[in-house]
Amino acid sequence: MTKKEAREYLHRWSLVTQVLDEELRRTPMEVKFRKMDAAYRMAIGLGVLPRMKALKNRTVKEVRLRWLRLKMIHP
Repeated sequence: MTKKEAREYLHRWSLVTQVLDEELRRTPMEVKFRKMDAAYRMAIGLGVLPRMKALKNRTVKEVRLRWLRLKMIHP
């Protein structure tokens, strides 16, 4: 691929991104909400949410432990 071809390729994808952004701006809020609700329900059905919650809780605990260690080292 030459530099010119690479520039043209990037330019085409830039145009695609612009069109997608415009379509998203024009999408009614009700449609966006239905899509978000469908994704949420799918995540529940796949069991993703409980795993994400467990990961978040573990991460929060790790951060708190780090802060405690820092406070003990640098009072």
